[in-house]
Amino acid sequence: MSLEHYRVPDPGYKDYVRPYPSTWWLRSRPYFFFMVRELTSVFVLIFTLHLLSGVIALSRGETSWNAWVTLASASRTLLPGGIITLCFVLYHSVTWFIAGAAVTPLEIGEFKVTVPMFVLGNMGLVVVAAAIIGYFTLGG
Repeated sequence: MSLEHYRVPDPGYKDYVRPYPSTWWLRSRPYFFFMVRELTSVFVLIFTLHLLSGVIALSRGETSWNAWVTLASASRTLLPGGIITLCFVLYHSVTWFIAGAAVTPLEIGEFKVTVPMFVLGNMGLVVVAAAIIGYFTLGG
């Protein structure tokens, strides 16, 4: 049997969809910061694509890599873009850890882990992991 015999009948009415203006997120401070957090992903995507193009150039050989390095070092937007991306990644990470602390409150025995302790602890782990990775990748 085909699906044509199992059609859903039309209910005879339309669902009401309340119209929202495109600036709905500007009316509330939490919504605004949520949208800023979502905007950070655009900058991370652009910077990631730039780095991916470097990896592709590296895989194609020395001449392609040298051309990419020359082009990247001549760019006036690389340093400001990297700093903006770093700030957005830090903002995204802190808000992610704040959300994690709100969703999964921790208690160790009688001791309750507060949100600032949770965020600082996780950011400390990120710094330690980055230092270990940096140590081994930079030939330590």
